[in-house]
Amino acid sequence: MVGSFTIRDARREDAPDIVRLINIAGHGLPLWCWSRLDGGGEDAWQAGRDFVAREDKAISWKNGTVATLGSDVAAVLIAFHLDGDAPGYGAERDHPVFAPLKALKVRAAGTFHLHVLAAYAEYRGRGLGSILIDKAERLSHGRDLSLILSDANGPARRFYARLGFEEADRLPIVTTDDWQAEGENWLLLVKKG
Repeated sequence: MVGSFTIRDARREDAPDIVRLINIAGHGLPLWCWSRLDGGGEDAWQAGRDFVAREDKAISWKNGTVATLGSDVAAVLIAFHLDGDAPGYGAERDHPVFAPLKALKVRAAGTFHLHVLAAYAEYRGRGLGSILIDKAERLSHGRDLSLILSDANGPARRFYARLGFEEADRLPIVTTDDWQAEGENWLLLVKKG
């Protein structure tokens, strides 16, 4: 199934695809956040590309692995050791929407955090998620793996359960007038290392 795909470290030039896949995985929340960077004056997609192109943040191409088919990016994994402060997208400082996500990341401190695992729709169901989780396990050096997702994402919940992830905590999703999410809770899932 994955034989024709290449798994490689992400590159800075992958930023446009990484940003689109981050936004897909984040149910539009990353784009909503990027629209608020520097007062919201910049194009949100460009703000996201600039953010991901940096090397001094956890959410960066430097912590990315991509699956490609030819020259096309099909899927991305952004993962890092979750130690200390919970990384975000740069504009969320104290916004209530992010409070439950920050709290769950604090709960996951010490894990290898899968911040994003996403594939474009046409590449789903081909085994890329399992391959990228295997890569994350190798990168984790024996640490527990963690991730956060919405309770409304049934297919992802079943996928992660098959791989041994279990719910460790949950907190209600906070929405705003200009950002809504499906589901009622953010779920912290953990797989023992």
